[in-house]
Amino acid sequence: MRHLLVLLCLLASPTFVQDLSSLSSMKDLQKASKKTSLQLPDSPDIEHPVDENAYIVGPGDVLDIIIAGNEEYSQPIMISPEGYAVLPSAGSYMVAGETLAEAKAILAEKLRSAFYSEQISITLIQLRTFRVSVSGAVNFPGLVSVNGLARASDAIFMAGGLVQTPPPFPLPENPRENNRALPVKKTDEELTPEQYEELLVKVGSKRSILVKRRDNSVLRADLLKYELAGDLDANPHLVDGDVIIVPTVQQEVGEISISGAVRTPGAFEYAPGDDVRDLLDMAHGFSIDADSSKLFIARFVDNSSRAQEIVIELDWSDAGNIERALAIPLKPDDRVFLRSVPNFHKKRTIEIQGEVKYPGEYALLKDPTYLSEMIDAAGGFTDQAALNAAHVIRSSYKDREDVDFERLSYMTVQEMERKEKAYFRERSRELKGLVSTNFVALFEKDDEKYDIALSDQDVIVVPAREYTVNVVGHVKNPGLVPYAPNKDAAYYIKQAGGYNVGAWKRKVRVKRAATGEMLGKKSTVVEMGDLVYVPEKLETEDLLRDIALITVQLATVVMLVVQTSWYATRN
Repeated sequence: MRHLLVLLCLLASPTFVQDLSSLSSMKDLQKASKKTSLQLPDSPDIEHPVDENAYIVGPGDVLDIIIAGNEEYSQPIMISPEGYAVLPSAGSYMVAGETLAEAKAILAEKLRSAFYSEQISITLIQLRTFRVSVSGAVNFPGLVSVNGLARASDAIFMAGGLVQTPPPFPLPENPRENNRALPVKKTDEELTPEQYEELLVKVGSKRSILVKRRDNSVLRADLLKYELAGDLDANPHLVDGDVIIVPTVQQEVGEISISGAVRTPGAFEYAPGDDVRDLLDMAHGFSIDADSSKLFIARFVDNSSRAQEIVIELDWSDAGNIERALAIPLKPDDRVFLRSVPNFHKKRTIEIQGEVKYPGEYALLKDPTYLSEMIDAAGGFTDQAALNAAHVIRSSYKDREDVDFERLSYMTVQEMERKEKAYFRERSRELKGLVSTNFVALFEKDDEKYDIALSDQDVIVVPAREYTVNVVGHVKNPGLVPYAPNKDAAYYIKQAGGYNVGAWKRKVRVKRAATGEMLGKKSTVVEMGDLVYVPEKLETEDLLRDIALITVQLATVVMLVVQTSWYATRN
C-alpha cells in the first residue's frame, strides 16, 4: 500500500510530468530522424565558407539539427516554401529573410525550452536554389536558377552573358538549352550586316547593372570594377525575387579614360558616382615610374568641344589631401593623365661579343663611359683577338630609316642617275651603325683619340683571328689563302693560282674585314681576314656592240655636220 501511494505522488508531481513529456518529445524526434531521410543534391561550387551573419535564409535551405543528451539525435530540416522551419514536437517558426545567425538563435531557443538540452547544434548543410529574372542586354534574357551564395555575375552568366561587340561567332551556347522547363531562343550561327549593326547598339553595360529587390530597393552592380579592382561590393549577392536589369552601353561617348604612368591604361564605361579613386583602381594603380605628385584631368566645357585642364596636386604626406584628391568626382568623357619620372631607372647596357675573357652584357654606370673601360671590365682581349677586324655597332643608329636608300632599292640601275648609283652602291656596302674607331691604334699604339664614348645598346664585336685571306672572283683557285704579313693583293692572287681568263686586272679590290672599306689598288697591303675580289671583264660581244653603237652615233653626227656645211656653201 505504501509503494502505491509513493507512485501516485510521483505521477502527480509537475516535474515528473515534464520529464515524461521531454522523454516523449525526444522519442518523437528519434522516430522522425529514423523515418525521414532527405536526398541531398551534390554540393554546389562556393567561393568561400558561408558567413552566418551575411547569409539570408530562405525556402529550400536545409539545416541539420543535432540535440545531445543521453543519446544524440540528428534531424535535417528543410525550410518550407512559406519560409517556416518545422521542428518535430516543437512547432514551426518563420525564419525566411533572417540571417543564418538569427535563424539559428530563434530555433536553438525553441529547442532548448522543448527538450531541456543546452547542447544543441544547428548547421546549414545545403544551399537553396531559387529563380531570379535577368532582362536587358544579355544573350538569353529570362529566369535563371541560382543558389543562395550566387552573385549578380553568376545570374548574368547563366543568361548567356552580356551582349558584346564584336559578336562571337557562333553565338554563345545557351546554358538553359538542356532544361526543357525553360524556353530556348533560336539563333543563327552567323549574323547579317544589318543584324551586326543592330547588335552594336545593344551592347550590354558592365557598370550600370541594376538589381531590384522585392522591397523595391535597388542595388547597382559594377562588374568591370569587380573584375579589374576585385571589389566584391560591386557584385552583390542575390536573394529570392531579385530582378536584374542590364542596360545598353552608350557608344562613342560617355567613357572615362586614363593614360600614362599607370599599370593598365585604357578607356572604361562611365558609371554615375565614379571618382578618381575608382578610375585608378580599374587601371590597377600607379606604375612604378609614375610622377605621383600631380594628376591632370582633361574635361569638356559644358556641351562644347572645348576642353579645360584640371591639375590635381597630390601631397602624400597629408592623408587628408590624398583623400580629397582621390574622391574628386569624374564626368563623362573625362581623360586622366599621369606623367612618368624622366629617365626613371633607365637601364643603359652594352654588349661585348667575341674574343674577350668575359663576353656578355655590361652596365653603363656613368656618362661618359669609354671603350677602353669596358674592354678592361671584360677582362681584356684573348690571345686570339683580331683587333684589325674589331668594331663597334651602334644599335640605335641601325634602326634609323633612310628614305633615299629605300626609294632607290625599288628602282633599277638604269633608272638611277649617276649620283644615285654611287650613293646606293656605297650605302649597300656599309655596315649599318658602324662607329668610327681603330682598335689597333687605341690598344696597341695608345692613341686615345680612338677611345670613343659608348652609348646605350652599343655592341662591341671582337672576332677571332682567321689567319687567312679570302680570294674570290676570276682567279684560277678561289678560296681561303693562308695569311702572310705585309703582303699585297697581287701576292694573294698569285697564291690563288693567278688570274683566270677574262679577269679584269685593273679593277681588283681589297675589302677590309673590320670596316667593309673597298680599296682599289693591287699594291694595297692586305690584312688578316680581308677579302680580295677580282671581277670579270665585260664580254667581247657586249664591248663590240657598245663600240658599234658609238660608231653609228658618231657617223650620224658627222653626216649631219657635212650636210649642214654643204647646204650652207650652196646657198
